[in-house]
Amino acid sequence: MKRKIISILLVVLFVFSPVSAAFTDISDGKLAQTASVLDALGIMQGVGNNRFDPDSSLTRAQFCKLAVTAMGFSDVSAYGSYTIFPDVKKTHWAAQYINAAVRHPDLKEQAIIRGYADGTFGPDKIVTYGEVCTMLLRILGYKEADVGPFWPDDYIARAQSLGLTKGVSLSDDKASVKRSDAAIMLLNTLGAEVKGNDGGLLLERVASATIKDSILLETNDTDSSLAANEAVFYEGGAVSETPRKTAGTLDKSMIGVCGTIVISKEGEKAAVGIIPNNNKVETYTVTDVSADGIQTELQTLQPNRDINVYVSREGRKLGTFAEMWSTIQAGDILNCYYNEYGSLELMAVLPRVSASGGNSFVYGVATSVNIPDGYQIVKNGTVVDRTKLKKYDVITLDAANKQALVSDVKISGQYLSGTPTFSYPQTVTMYGKNYSISDRAAATFANIKLKDYITLLFDTEGNVVAAYPKRDVSADMQGVVTNVKDNATATVALFNGLTLQDIAVNADEISGMLGRVVVVGQSSDGKASLSVKTLSGKVSGAWSIADGKLGDHTVSSKVRVYEEVLTGAPLNAIKTSDILSATVDSSQIRYTVTDSAGTVTNIVLGDVTGESWMYGIAYGENRANGESETNFVRLKYWDGSGSAEATYRVLSLPGALSGAPVGIPKGYSTNENIVNHTFATQKLELIDTVDLAAFDGSSGVKTKDGYYALASNIGVYISARNEFVSLQNARSNYTSFRLYANKSAEDGGKIRMILAS
Repeated sequence: MKRKIISILLVVLFVFSPVSAAFTDISDGKLAQTASVLDALGIMQGVGNNRFDPDSSLTRAQFCKLAVTAMGFSDVSAYGSYTIFPDVKKTHWAAQYINAAVRHPDLKEQAIIRGYADGTFGPDKIVTYGEVCTMLLRILGYKEADVGPFWPDDYIARAQSLGLTKGVSLSDDKASVKRSDAAIMLLNTLGAEVKGNDGGLLLERVASATIKDSILLETNDTDSSLAANEAVFYEGGAVSETPRKTAGTLDKSMIGVCGTIVISKEGEKAAVGIIPNNNKVETYTVTDVSADGIQTELQTLQPNRDINVYVSREGRKLGTFAEMWSTIQAGDILNCYYNEYGSLELMAVLPRVSASGGNSFVYGVATSVNIPDGYQIVKNGTVVDRTKLKKYDVITLDAANKQALVSDVKISGQYLSGTPTFSYPQTVTMYGKNYSISDRAAATFANIKLKDYITLLFDTEGNVVAAYPKRDVSADMQGVVTNVKDNATATVALFNGLTLQDIAVNADEISGMLGRVVVVGQSSDGKASLSVKTLSGKVSGAWSIADGKLGDHTVSSKVRVYEEVLTGAPLNAIKTSDILSATVDSSQIRYTVTDSAGTVTNIVLGDVTGESWMYGIAYGENRANGESETNFVRLKYWDGSGSAEATYRVLSLPGALSGAPVGIPKGYSTNENIVNHTFATQKLELIDTVDLAAFDGSSGVKTKDGYYALASNIGVYISARNEFVSLQNARSNYTSFRLYANKSAEDGGKIRMILAS
């Protein structure tokens, strides 16, 4: 029989799944969502005072009640007026559920739970793993003939094969079942097919309808224009213009989940939650984006131009990648959703939501709480001791992993907008960006006025936790200018991980700052001021990548690394994995940034990898502009699929550009209205001229100076045609190859250009 299992413990519950807002004693995002869905369906509620009590063991009476309600029988009051088992009097709180399980005409044949041989039921006995597996199978219509004669082993094995136990670590049939385990197994069972002719999911018995392959995009917690009982879903390949009614505000842990929407049988038949499916979901952190692809920390994504894209901050708008790519920003968490056939269905940048504000606090102030004994303190990916904590660090307590996660992320600027009221805002605007403010964080604005200079403090998930006057605490506002538009706005990737996108800048000429390290300030008119920072000051010593040490300092596991290949050239972000050597010599380290614990969080290197250049054939060009001349450099290069061309406006032309193979640092502007002030090139060295026999496939080549590796995805320039072709094409049609390298092989150089004839 074909099975359909909807598991609660799938990759679709991303690493940013937040703590449940409904139950304060659940610190695991996966369990938070499970508990929220079961609570909304009326199957498994909390124990009062917003607690779920996940670690307590269940009794037989308690699980019987769960089993009956999971089968869709919520009203069993007719079965509470008599006694069947001597130890379950009619006055017992669970009598109606136990009696219904035995006597209800639609339940008694399934015999989901039975009494003991002595005629008792044992309502207060702790239910075992073997008993729970048995009851779940009977709920689905399985009998002994379907499972096997050996209890409980056959029942446990069948439950495992159906996926009912996925996500729990129990193995001993006599082990007690905690409420957390029971919740996970119940939700797995709701997503399983009922055995028999009718089939269908068990879920359909407790829902009036289900809507498969949907994604929860927004709730009232993320979009204040929505009512508390409304949510926005991606369903049927579209985002509905009219929000769907929900049973109150759906728990934040469901946002971003792809699965089946559950519609209640009660009242207005509202959506009560969404249960994950088995479809693949991938999650990336964006580092750069362009019209032809998205660079992430792991790889470059090149989606089709017509793929659906949803960016939450753009309102409830769904567009194609061609239409929406420019709204994606560095630092965004990008979710890629695939359909059941493995094809990419949707790319989405969803709101970063968290209920961690309830578990977060500002260290060293009157409202601070104690970090429990035994908790590991983690700051910028590094374990530190309590002496490394500083006043105004934000600490989030992760009870599940017994960790205190420390954030020192801050921004300082002028408070220009707060809605609906500036003294208790839901949203504040700084540097043109809107930040959501929780009720707890809003309370810290009580003594702050508009146009005050303030500092926002963020937790490790990017949520604003508090605001303070800048005179009390200020942020280190240095970062790299990654984009400039029309000499009027700039995008700055701050070294603390935040990005200031398209901020209005008070400067007559800012194009010379592109790719440079700057310090961001803000003037009284609300515009940003940028000042270029001299790259002086660094931690002494070499960087041992394997040991995670730079001299005597620990290097953060989340360290941000840049290359400045020539003095004054734009900084280009690289990954640690791009560095092939195990150690980077201190002479190649130009600048470092450390946090208050002394951990290295940002490193600027020299030309270590050779990957921060554009390699190609360059030409200089003078264009008359009235009585003056304008200088341009044109670079023809291989873009991975064919010939491409880039044009750079420069103050003066470098020498030797008449069709010479060169490297140009990545990051210079190709906008012909913007002048690149510090433009420089690297002349490539001719290593050898070889024939086909010298090539070792597409990985390397033998030369008179020894073996050289080939740069990945290298193109070959054909002078006679003034264009680039692939290496495979060139080797099929040409016989002579001139090889150019950026450095000697001993210094880590590779063949970066090939000219064929």
